[in-house]
Amino acid sequence: MLRKEIIPNLISLFIASMILAFLPTTAIAEKTLANKNNYSSGIKKGVANSNKRLDDLWARIRNGFTLADMHSQEVRHNENNFTRHQKYIDHIVERSRRYLFHIVEEVERRGMPTEIALIPIVESAFNPEAYSHKHASGLWQLIPSTGKAFGLEQNWWYDERRDVVAATRAALDYLQKLYKMFGDWKLTLAAYNCGEGMLKKSLDVQYSENGRVDFRDLQLPSETRNHVAKLIAVRNIIANPENFGVKLKPLPNRPYFEQVEITQHIDVKLAAKLAGVPENEFTALNPAYHRPIIRIDNSSRTLLLPVNKVKTFVTNLENYDESLVSWRVYRVKEAETIEDLSSKYTIDVVELAEINGISENDTLRKGQTLLVPRNKNRTRENDYLAQNNTKSNAYLPLNDQIIYIVKKGDTLHDIARRYGIDIKEIKSWNGNSERLSIGQKLTLRMGNSNKIRLAENS
Repeated sequence: MLRKEIIPNLISLFIASMILAFLPTTAIAEKTLANKNNYSSGIKKGVANSNKRLDDLWARIRNGFTLADMHSQEVRHNENNFTRHQKYIDHIVERSRRYLFHIVEEVERRGMPTEIALIPIVESAFNPEAYSHKHASGLWQLIPSTGKAFGLEQNWWYDERRDVVAATRAALDYLQKLYKMFGDWKLTLAAYNCGEGMLKKSLDVQYSENGRVDFRDLQLPSETRNHVAKLIAVRNIIANPENFGVKLKPLPNRPYFEQVEITQHIDVKLAAKLAGVPENEFTALNPAYHRPIIRIDNSSRTLLLPVNKVKTFVTNLENYDESLVSWRVYRVKEAETIEDLSSKYTIDVVELAEINGISENDTLRKGQTLLVPRNKNRTRENDYLAQNNTKSNAYLPLNDQIIYIVKKGDTLHDIARRYGIDIKEIKSWNGNSERLSIGQKLTLRMGNSNKIRLAENS
């Protein structure tokens, strides 16, 4: 048993040892905490540097390069051609500013090499209105048949091959289809230029027993071979611009435009004005509309606007109470000339021809569709609900869709018989209601035979 006088001494020794043991632990903890703080600071700096790096769209594009190099005379030749013209490079980069972020987003979303986002440099120099002698159009230079195969609308009013969003979707769909067929990106690029049929023939000729095909041995048109070489050359320059003595103006890694839906016909000039952007900027973002009117069919249309102008456009459109269109559709009558229409509608012959995409000397055909100035004394409401003094009590707007104003004594049966439309269709277009009230506005969609009937009754 311990003596009483020893116990206090033991307690003192125990306390002292605990203090001594704790002191180095505290020092280590403080050092660890300091290191942790430094590490956290390092992470934050790293994230900031990463964000700063990724704010450069060119850096983002470089990070996704995966195509193998091509050591060929064609590639070196194209590298030399590009790097001799810094002003031309600057011009392409400035054009691409509007579109490249969206294209890169779509390419990455599909898991494709980011070299694919550079194809518009080779195809069109990022000119959305580019048009070739082979009738290829837009940033991606899609020919009419390819556009049709991938669902792109092409008519007198609108060519979706020049629509930035729709054409990018179609081009990437096509490229993915080609890659699935050939399993090699260089072959895919070649097929995109010359067509899968021609590439298949060339592959059949060069096919070896082991199934390996060297791209350099394929018998391809010089244009196709150069097309692939040109893209590789552009890739090489963008990967290392300093090695080629080239300066790439920085491009921000953020959206340039947003999509806005509209449901009413509107003049291109007015749309640009309401958005607060120059008309050439509006056209560069919306090049598919090749008439002075953005025409709405049975569904809405999409406009591309600079990100910082969307709110301006929406607000101004809501507050605008005048007519949105200053043109109307006109069907040419027999023996009419462009001079006749120029005089009748008080518009210069040159301007009338340019708006309609025809020559001043063209002979007009009976029934030909033209745009002519409309009555300027119209309200915005009258764009769609204009009442006239004809028997039909209806107005035929740009989309061949009638807004019929119900009058006293009207029944669904009478209206359906008058316009040759099934009652069920009228009901389906107007909320499936059978009840009519005076002044009610009914939508009637007119087929060709019904339009003739309307003309006869008017």
